[in-house]
Parts: sequence; C-alpha cells; structure tokens
Amino acid sequence: MAESNMTRLKQIRTEIDDIDTQIIQLLAERQLWVEAAGRAKAGKSTDAVRATDRVEQVIKSVRDRASQLNLSPDVAERTFRPMIAAFIDHELDVHAEP
Repeated sequence: MAESNMTRLKQIRTEIDDIDTQIIQLLAERQLWVEAAGRAKAGKSTDAVRATDRVEQVIKSVRDRASQLNLSPDVAERTFRPMIAAFIDHELDVHAEP
C-alpha cells in the first residue's frame, strides 16, 4: 500500500511540475506585454505605471474568475497581488529606460 501511495504522489508531483511549466510560460508572455506597456507610457509619470485603479480592477476580475472556476478567490488574490507588484517593479525599470 505504501508503494502505491508513493507512486501516486510521484504522479501528482509530475502534474504539478507540468502546471508550473505552463505558468512560467504564461508569465514570460505577460512580461512581454508589461514591457510593451512600460514603453507605451514613456513620458508619463510613474503613477501611470503603478495604476492603482487598474490594479484593483484586475484583482476584482481575478476574484470573479476564480469563483467561476472553483478556485478560492482569496488564494487567487493572494497569488496575484505579489505577482502584479513584481511586474509593476519591472515595468518601472522599463519605463525608466531612455
């Protein structure tokens, strides 16, 4: 029985690793768009990059979509807030480039 559980756990971990790979691919794609946004905001204030109203709009949308997909809205928000913060920092770097 223990061997069967270990085999199952290995399968579960492989599935999680595959999902993590997909997430990384999507984050790389998201970064391309964030960089484009940073360049598009050239000449605007850093407040335009931080876009606090937009952040809250995204969080609301994330929570709504999470609920529809049976994901805890709290888990979704707690995942997205630091991700958004990291991307804002990256966008600020791009925005500051000459």
